[in-house]
Amino acid sequence: MPRQRLAIQRVGALRYDLVVNPYFLIARAYAAFREWQLARVGRDPAGTQERILRALVRRAAGTDWGREHGYASIASLADYQRRVPVCDYAAMRPWWERCFEGRPDVTWPGRVRYFAQTSGTTSGEKYVPVTPALLRSHAKVAADVMVLYRRRGAARLRRALAGKVLALGGSTALERRGTVLWGDASGIAARSVRWPLARRYLPGRDLAGIADWETRISRIAERVVREDVTLLTGIPSWVGLLLERVCRAAGSDGPASLARVWPNLTLFVHGGVFFEPYRPAFEQFFAGLDVDCVNFYGASEASIAVQSEPDDPALLLVVDAGIFYEFVPLDRWGRPDAPRLTVADVRAGEPYVILVTTCAGLWSYDLGDIVRFTSLRPLKLLITGRHRQCISPFGENVIGEYVEEAVVHACRLTGARVAEFTVGPRYADPPRRPRPAHEYVIEFVVPPPDPGAFARAIDAKVAERSLDYAVKRRGDLLLGPVEVTPVPAGTFYEWMRRRGMLGGQHKVPRCAGDRSYVDSVRAIAGL
Repeated sequence: MPRQRLAIQRVGALRYDLVVNPYFLIARAYAAFREWQLARVGRDPAGTQERILRALVRRAAGTDWGREHGYASIASLADYQRRVPVCDYAAMRPWWERCFEGRPDVTWPGRVRYFAQTSGTTSGEKYVPVTPALLRSHAKVAADVMVLYRRRGAARLRRALAGKVLALGGSTALERRGTVLWGDASGIAARSVRWPLARRYLPGRDLAGIADWETRISRIAERVVREDVTLLTGIPSWVGLLLERVCRAAGSDGPASLARVWPNLTLFVHGGVFFEPYRPAFEQFFAGLDVDCVNFYGASEASIAVQSEPDDPALLLVVDAGIFYEFVPLDRWGRPDAPRLTVADVRAGEPYVILVTTCAGLWSYDLGDIVRFTSLRPLKLLITGRHRQCISPFGENVIGEYVEEAVVHACRLTGARVAEFTVGPRYADPPRRPRPAHEYVIEFVVPPPDPGAFARAIDAKVAERSLDYAVKRRGDLLLGPVEVTPVPAGTFYEWMRRRGMLGGQHKVPRCAGDRSYVDSVRAIAGL
């Protein structure tokens, strides 16, 4: 009898899925196939990466870039690395500008139709090519989010796919420059959403196409408050703002009202920023709900990794999505003899600058990110900061990872909650301030009861993570204690608005080696 009951239950579930939730059946079938693929490439990630590099070089051999760098005669990784230097945006931009004139076969075969605006936190406004092959790569890694999420149970995946998918990305409205269209990467990807997902996709093409951020987010909140959203995705800072608007549209300013608006919300896929500073706010929004939070490492240039285990923040590197990776040891970065390692050579615990070679014509391209592997079998990594976002005017070598961890640590110790923050050096100003220090400009949601204890907690945590900082702080001889400057609510939003960086993939930069960020935020706050 138990076997008969189990068979009846399975037939009943199958009938339900066929009638009510066919998306789950499609996802389940794909997940089974994809898990087999992941197991196969996981046994030989280095071989998979070599095959991808050979395929990319072969496809680009007839392009302007390929001919100049002798791609036709490249026979090995060593050949490739001898002929292709590490590239950044400044090196690639003159090539891509040819695409604006309609020239085909520049750094990738064919004409490039789209260019994506990157977040530009370190180098200002940048545009990188987007090809159909890259969109397929993005889609494959996005699908891996659901494949890996299914490991938490088929019932969780079924529930996440039962309602609407709300993706808060950039506007799908694009501008023309020469013969190409450019705009936000997530907006370009949203334009490619087709049936059957289009039936479940929110906010819908009409609202996604509104260029003005304020108008778009207000209209989105008004629409989605009436929908059964079960899956939510976006950058935490902007999603948090949307959830505030949704609660307000539901007739309440309290975050706990979200459980009444979206009682079936199951999955929040986030990326773009370190989530921990935002976690307390989302825990309030998700109170009374059973929501899983899954991290995703994606950029305009490439989608790279996905969180695979609920209790492990490290992300599984996707090695078979048409992207080839190289890793330069952070302590050798910028040197002419710096090695360019592959997945076969990296070591756990070491910080690396990640380079990508993609199916959109980026070659050994510096994303600006620092990663650290936590596991080699499988290949799992953490994003630990931006190598251009580093505070070291006094030789203290403090990266973004350290300041983010320190702020989270101080919040836990003091009960404070932070909306946004950025950090920069504060230079000596004798006799009042005889020693330099680090200044944390912070917009608090809940200020600490003891600001001094909050600053001391940051100081101690950064000293724990950075030996150079600890040495210079010893005895207050070279560096003074951390200074915390609170700013009013809405300051960072206004700062981003004035910089033209609302919504989409734009993020608040966490730190800089000069005072450009902290001074401009202070100015908006009237300090």
